[in-house]
Parts: sequence; structure tokens; C-alpha cells
Amino acid sequence: MRRIWTLTASALLAAWMLVLAGCTTITRHPVPTDQEVRFVVFGDSQFGSPDIFERLVHEANTLRPHFATGVGDMINGYTDDVPTIRREWERYKKQLEPLTMPFHPVPGNHDVVTPATYRIYGDVWGQDRYYYSYDYGPVHCIVLDSFHNGENDRIMHWQIEWLANDLAEYAERNGGEGSAELASRSIFVFLHSPMWRYAADSEGRKDWETIHELLRRYPVRGVFGGHTHEYVWENRDGIEYVVLNSTGGMPQLNERGGFMHVFLHVSVVGTDVRTAVVKADSVLPVDTVNSEERNRIPRYGLRGGTIRIPKWEPGEPVDTTVSLPVPNSLREERTFHLRWDIARDSGVEVEPRELWLDVPAGETATPEFRIRTASAPSRAQMPRLRLEARNELRTGVVSRDWEARYRDELARAAAGEKLLTTAIPLDKTFTFDTTFALFVPPRTTAARWTGAATIDGRLDEPAWQRATPITDFRQVGTGPAPHATSVRLLYDADYLYVGVWMAEPNPAGLKAAAEGDIPLTWNDDDVELFFDPTMTARDHTRLFQNAAGTRFNAKPVGRPDRYFQSAYDSAIVVGPDHWTMEMRIPWSDIADASAPTPGTTWGFNVWRHRPQSEPARFHWAAESYNQSRYGVLEFE
Repeated sequence: MRRIWTLTASALLAAWMLVLAGCTTITRHPVPTDQEVRFVVFGDSQFGSPDIFERLVHEANTLRPHFATGVGDMINGYTDDVPTIRREWERYKKQLEPLTMPFHPVPGNHDVVTPATYRIYGDVWGQDRYYYSYDYGPVHCIVLDSFHNGENDRIMHWQIEWLANDLAEYAERNGGEGSAELASRSIFVFLHSPMWRYAADSEGRKDWETIHELLRRYPVRGVFGGHTHEYVWENRDGIEYVVLNSTGGMPQLNERGGFMHVFLHVSVVGTDVRTAVVKADSVLPVDTVNSEERNRIPRYGLRGGTIRIPKWEPGEPVDTTVSLPVPNSLREERTFHLRWDIARDSGVEVEPRELWLDVPAGETATPEFRIRTASAPSRAQMPRLRLEARNELRTGVVSRDWEARYRDELARAAAGEKLLTTAIPLDKTFTFDTTFALFVPPRTTAARWTGAATIDGRLDEPAWQRATPITDFRQVGTGPAPHATSVRLLYDADYLYVGVWMAEPNPAGLKAAAEGDIPLTWNDDDVELFFDPTMTARDHTRLFQNAAGTRFNAKPVGRPDRYFQSAYDSAIVVGPDHWTMEMRIPWSDIADASAPTPGTTWGFNVWRHRPQSEPARFHWAAESYNQSRYGVLEFE
């Protein structure tokens, strides 16, 4: 903030006398020169968004730096009302309580620009903390006051002289200017005003040009400023200059434009300096999620998928009713919001377009929707259903010991006790949402098997010619599969019969290396069958077989017999330009399914892997394991 206050002569003299009390190196921490030194730097806070700033303090403390500092504007200030100023500093120090390491202040205009704020800053932090320096092992830190005694946005000649003396004294203690010992150390400068970014003809910029020439003579690794509420980095003559944006007080966010809530984490090992920009909400305490929450909270999540619709041909009319089961797996009633997103000018109507559902604990509601259009648009413009629910949960953004402390303080304050409380939201309303896309599944049929069956891989029985072939395979992520595949299905009371014919221009390149108790056949040339007999995505079976007859079988996760020994018969024949697979599968191999009756429909999908192609997978209905995108298998 760039408001300017004018100080009286008496106030200037009083302030000057306060500062003369001490401008020396404050503390020296003995640390080996080859040991890492870490520190964090906060931007302006000014109580703009106290919840964000307090959260960042916890995040910074979790990283356990050796010390913390900032670039000024810690309070709102800009008043001579002493009780107000002292309350603001009390609040700021309360916000810093989680820090378990020293904090070194830097004065900003909000902190010192009026006579009262200037005086009280010294009372709060010490008369020697307006401009000063301190050491931490091989790291030397210098704090400058760019608002000293009414010198707004300036570092005047007398402070530059102090800076020159400080740098010279530090060099003398460490081998002298130009020595290898001094070069092995690191110096950092902190101030509020980023005068190096000011207009070339401004007095502040002229001050800084003098300072920069001075800094170049020493191992200064970085200069940090604030004030202008933006994030900007630049490197000048090997010195990294960083302007920090407001730590918690950004009215609008634009990360790529330099507007985001952050702090800096600086790591120094010898002359190697690495600075990380840490965004708000990116550091969590280790106890953020415990076992009870891990077991309970996933039930709040909503899983999207598809809503099957029998037909959608562009240009043709549609008038159909679809439904969606909405289960509530919680132990309390839950409210769901459903809304259809419909492309503008698509001509599609959905009734109802939007609704709210209150679903009792453990129950499922199944709303229906009527979808109509006189002329269906492209499938890319099919409407999508958005499902949403909101629930209040603990945020887990601070450690549980601090959370307990904060909750106790909030309870005491609510009971009438006067005390400062955290602005961090310990609980908040989380939105869980997902979407459902309309899906027209491909369909195929299984004809009745008649006559004798010989499983020899040749597919020459007359019954196979009556079966409708699946031929429209696609290569994952590209287009039509480059090599033909044909899958036919037949059935009788005891078995499902599967016949697969696959074009193969290079039979000698067929791969079949999978082995072991759980053979990974999908790395080979294989055929993969997916069955969902109940069409609920809860009871499905996968039967995979490679070109050598090695099998991978799997039922749903959680079943004790998930990886089971299949009982089906099969035979494989490799020809000069193709290979075939014939299978006779008992119903017990397919998730304990019973024999289907005519008219029964199952969810079904089939893949083929061909390692000689890239990508290697060809699919019929879905290119993922998502059962809601299986095709439909109807038994004739």
C-alpha cells in the first residue's frame, strides 16, 4: 500500500533517537558451513485474509526451517490510535504462535509509517529491529528499512553507509573481501519496497542502483521485497531479486500473472541456494487423515459413469426415458442435486432439467428423466447429467493438537470469554460431484448352439456361421484397428461358446511369454473377455487367454476367489496369415452366472492385444475397464 504520512519534526527526532539505540548484528547461530540452512519468507499480510495467512504459517512450520522472516506490512496500521495498534500486533503474534523457530521482522509502511506505529513497532520487536543484520551459520541476513523516519520508499545515504559498514565487517570476519572463505558464504537482503522495479528516474530507484553496485562486491545470493502485491523474479548480475505477493491478502488470483498466495522456502548448502515457491494449501500435517476418516470419508465420494440410452442417431427424433440409481451409502440422510447440462441450440429437452433428492441413509433413489428432441444433434452434443452433494467435514489443514487447541479457544470465545481465536476454517462444506454421460452401447447377440461341438480352434462347425460377428474394433486412441478381428458368440444350457478369428500378417512374431500364478497375458498377443451379467458393474468377470493358451482370470475385488482357476475348454490354431481361438465356457466361470434364457441381456466387452502394433490394444465397446461402458450382449 502506498499511502504516505507526513511526520512532524519532533516525531522525526523521536524516531531517530529510537533507531540510534541499535543497528548491529543481532544473533549469530554457529552452524557448520557445509550444513544446510533453511528459512522461509512471508509476504505482506495486513490481515487481508487471516485464514490463509494463518494456514501458511502452519505450512511453513511443518517444513521446519531454521528461521522465518518476511518483507513487511504485517499489520493494517495507518493509525495513531495506540490501543488499535497494540491489538493488531497482539493479533499478529498470535498468528505466529505455531512457529517453533525465530521470526525476524521487516518493517513495512503499514507497520511504521505513522509516529505511533513507528514507536510501537520498536516496543513490540525491539529498538534494534528497524534495520539490522543477523547470522545463521554461513548465512548472513540484512534487514533494511525503506520507510525510516518518513523516508518513504527510500534507502537514504546514511542507511547505505550502514549497509556498507555491515558488509565490510562481515567480510572482515570471514577472510576478507575477495577471499575464498567469504565466497563460500551466502548473504540475503530483506526490505519492504522493491525499489529495483521502480521507474528509472525515481529517487528510490536511484538509491537502489547505488545499493546494487555495493551488493555486487559480496556473495549476495538473493534480495527479497514486497509492497506491490505481486510475484516477480529476476536475476541481475548473479543476484536473484524476488518480489513476494501478499501472503493471504490477494483480492484476485492469477497464478501465471504473479498473483497467488505463497511463501518462499529457501535452502542454502554452501553456495548452492534453492528457493521453492510454496503455494497455499500445498503442505498438510502428517495426521491430516486418520484410519477412521480413511474408512468413512470415501463414502462421501460420488462415482460418475454413463446412462445408457437405446438410440441416438443424428438428425433423427428421440423420445425416451432414462433413469439413474442414486445410492446413499452414508449413515445419515443425504441431499443430492441433479442437473442436466444441455448444449445451447442443440434442440434437446430433458424433463425434469433439475431436481433435489433427499435420500435416507442406506437407501437408493432412482429418478427418471424424459429426453426429447425432434432432430438429435451429434453425439458430442448429447446432454450430460451432473450429480452433486455437499457435506460438512473437518478440513485437516492443521495438526490435531493445534486443532484441539483452536477448538477449545473457539468454544471458550463462544461462551463469552474474550480471547483471540483462529481464522482457519477447521470445518467446511465440501462439494462432491461427478457427471454421467449418455451412452449408446454397441450391441451383439449370442445365437443358440445346435449340433455337436468340437473345440479344436478351427471354427468350421455350421453353427458358427449363424452367429453374428463382432468386427468393428478400434485401436486405443486412434481409429479403426489396423488388423481385422472377428468375434462370434453362441450358447446352450451349459456353456457359452466364443470363437475369435484374428488377422496376423506376421505369425512368427506372436508373443506368449506370460507365466506364473497370475500371468500378465495383456503383455502378449491375447484375447480378453469382459462379462457383467447383472449389468450393475458390481459382479463382473474377466477371462484373458494368450496365444499359447495361458490364462488370466479375475472376479471383482474383494472376493476370496478373485483370481480363480477357470474350467473352460479352449483350442488355438495359428495359420499363415491369421490365428484363431475357440472357447467353451461353463456358466460357473462367469461370476457364478446361471444359464441365461432367451431375451436376457448382459454387459459385455472384448479386447485384443497385439504387441506388434502401437498402440497394442484393440477394443470393441470400451477402451477402459469401466463396466458402465460395456456393450450389450443379448441371448437369442
